[in-house]
Formats: sequence, C-alpha cells, structure tokens
Amino acid sequence: LAGTGKVVEQLSEHQCEGFLEGYVLTGRSGVWSSYESFIHVVDSMVNQHCKWLEATRREIPWRAPISGLNILLSSHVWRQDHNGFSHQDPGFIDLLLNKANDTHVVNAYYPADANMALAVAERVYRSTDCVNAIFCGKQPAPTFQTVDEARVELAEGVAQWAWASTASSLDEADVVVATCGDVPTLEALAATDMLRELGIKVWFVNVVDLLKIQNASENDEAISDERWAEFFGRGEKPVLFAFHAYAGTIRRLIWDRPGHDAFRVHGYEEKGSTTTPFDMLRLNNMDRWALAADVLRMVDAEKFAAKIDEWEAFRDEAFQFAVDEGYDHPAFTDWVWPDAAAATAEDGALSATQMTAGDNE
Repeated sequence: LAGTGKVVEQLSEHQCEGFLEGYVLTGRSGVWSSYESFIHVVDSMVNQHCKWLEATRREIPWRAPISGLNILLSSHVWRQDHNGFSHQDPGFIDLLLNKANDTHVVNAYYPADANMALAVAERVYRSTDCVNAIFCGKQPAPTFQTVDEARVELAEGVAQWAWASTASSLDEADVVVATCGDVPTLEALAATDMLRELGIKVWFVNVVDLLKIQNASENDEAISDERWAEFFGRGEKPVLFAFHAYAGTIRRLIWDRPGHDAFRVHGYEEKGSTTTPFDMLRLNNMDRWALAADVLRMVDAEKFAAKIDEWEAFRDEAFQFAVDEGYDHPAFTDWVWPDAAAATAEDGALSATQMTAGDNE
C-alpha cells in the first residue's frame, strides 16, 4: 500500500500482466513495459480483461471505476538491430481493434516523440475502465513538439503540422503526407524535405490517437467526416500514409471515410532480419527514399521518372554501404530538419521546427 509505488522487473509476460491487473483492481495505477513483439504472449489475458470491462460498462453500472491497464510497448518493430526477425511484430493493435466498439474500452497511442509520450502518459494515468497501449521506441530520437503542443494535438488525436508542411493549405497541396508512429514520422519528414527541393507541395498530418481516424460510422468518439476532410480531403488529393504497424490496419479503420481510395499506406510488410535501422526500413519500403519516390509516382510518375530511378538506386547503394561498412550511410544517419541547425531552446523545450536528436523536456 506504499504511496511511493514499486518497480518489479521480471521476464514473464503473463505474470507481469497479471500483476498489473491485480494492481489496478485493488485501486491503484500502474504501467507495464514490454517488447512489442512479445505482448502477444498475453493476447488472451488482455482480451479477457477487455471483455470484463465491456460487461461492467454495459451491465453493472454500480461497479466502481478502476484505473486503466497501461501497457507501454517498446523495443518495437523498426529498431531490432540485434534481435532480428523474431522480435518484429507490430500486430497487437489488431487484437485491440477487435474490442473497438461502443464501450470504448481500448485506446491505442503512437507518440511521435518523447514530449508526446509524456502527454500520453499524463492522459492514461488518469483514465479508467480501459486498456491503453502506447507504442513508442526507446532509442535516441528527435523531438518535434513541446509538451504543450503535444497536449493540443492529443486533445483531438490528429494534427496538421504547419511547420512541416510545404503547402499553406490543403487546396494548395500536391499531396497529403500522413504519419502514425515515431519512426514512420521521422522518415516521412525526411521525405518531405527531399520533396521540398523538387517543389512538391506537401500537407503534413500526424496521428497520435489511432482510433480517432476510425470510421465515424463505427466510432462516435472519432473525428467527424467533415473534420476528416479538413485533414485528408475527400479524395481530390493523393494521400501517402506511413504507419507503424501493418498497412491493412489502416484500411480496416478508414474504409467508410470520404476519399479513402486516395490513400496509399506504407507499413510493416513482414520482412526483417538482424540488420541496420536503414535496412529494416528499406526491406519494408518505409525509408525516406521509398516514401518520397512513392509520392512522386502519385503526383506525376512520368515527369519525375528520372528522380524516382535515382532514389531507388540510392536505396540499393545505401544498403551495400551498410553491408560493407557495418553501419548506415551518412545520408541516413546525419539528416536533420533544415531549421534544426539554428535551433535554440525556449523555456526548457524545443519548438516544433527545432528538433535535434535526443532532446526532450
């Protein structure tokens, strides 16, 4: 009962999940951190907890609320440099989506940086009667937002990043680039920087609360179709969506949204190895050169054919560099957002355009 809390470390997923369930059922709050791939060990346990929560919400109104079952999923699919293919599976979200119904007992968050992870943590620790899954890596990574900016985005679950866009409006844009997940967001930003040099106008959108883009017809807490159109349009603009997990997850969520046929989704393609971060992305067509080349195909494949071929060739060159040298190409590792070189700290945090690796509040 100590108010200071406890930390327990144990390599047994089913026991850790049981510990956390017991902890919240006795009136306390907690979080369990697990590898993303091995959370599947407790699929049935989480499934049963969701069913119990659904039953209490629907049929037992006098049941006192309990704290959310908070699961932090790290060591994720995109950074398994030493563990390899056995540790690459982002599919836990699909189990949770089976429980995404009118009882609203599941939530899935994909913070793009450390400050958004803090904002998400603030929310989930205050939540009740639900399961919260937070998908984010633990490697040094850029920070894109202050905590206050993150809170604003989290309030709606989706945000248009004006600082990352090269179009001043959706009407002006040649393409919508949307992201969900820390590594896909970084790669899409780098791709946007590449596209900027060709004059391609990008409208950049980030999703942190995945269920907010679910079909409004299926989820009364999702953004409306009218609001959806402000972010993604109604099909008049091509949309490239870079998603942390399987591409089919997004298609499952948005099949009834306006203009869903305009989406081309990149996600994990069940290809992996014990390899470098760039090669892991390359294998699944999530690297910045693959994303940028796909945007060019969507905008005008014939006009940009030479540039597409150049970027595809560089993907092979960068892979061979990693094979020969044992580390990734500097074009991959040394890139920063153009404004980052002039970054200065303000009030203990970095503004959206002042991102540098490893900085967070």
